[in-house]
Amino acid sequence: MNETTSAPDQVYLTWETHIKLLNNTGIWSSLLLAFGIPSVLLGILLGVVAKNAVYALMVPLVAVGGLLLIFVCVGIVIDLFGGFKVIFILSQSGVRSLSGKVAKATTTATMIAGLLGGNITTFAAGALAESEQNVFIPWDAITSVKHKASRRFLLIKGAWLDKPIGLYCTPENHQQVLELVRRFAADKIKEC
Repeated sequence: MNETTSAPDQVYLTWETHIKLLNNTGIWSSLLLAFGIPSVLLGILLGVVAKNAVYALMVPLVAVGGLLLIFVCVGIVIDLFGGFKVIFILSQSGVRSLSGKVAKATTTATMIAGLLGGNITTFAAGALAESEQNVFIPWDAITSVKHKASRRFLLIKGAWLDKPIGLYCTPENHQQVLELVRRFAADKIKEC
């Protein structure tokens, strides 16, 4: 019998941080892009079909306004309890992001609320967030790295279907993280 064992993955650096929602510009811009653009397109479509331009304005305002109200309320609660706990791991094979218990509980609660309320959009948002609980991008699959030195933040993107990983560095490890990423993906880094 031929058995092969792989060598354990060497971990270069690991750290834990808490991400606050309400003062995070990356989360706000992603939220507005993910829900704002479809709301505007839906409003335009309804305005054309109904031959009433008011729908083109009202649908995005109501949809995005409602979503922002919910996001702010949830964000206040999460931020009051310290934010989302995230663990980052830089290893020989790549970059990994693991969510903490609060994030897992929030996504589960969102999916259950969507099911009980009969709202497929809420359920889908929870399912999407659930898929981001454990994200991994191998070093050789990295397509771009956006570095924001002022925020000690690196956004690592992989292939088209890979979830991006936002590395929120501490003042103590920012330089070390940047050096590790440069070691494996120097040609992909863009300063923002």
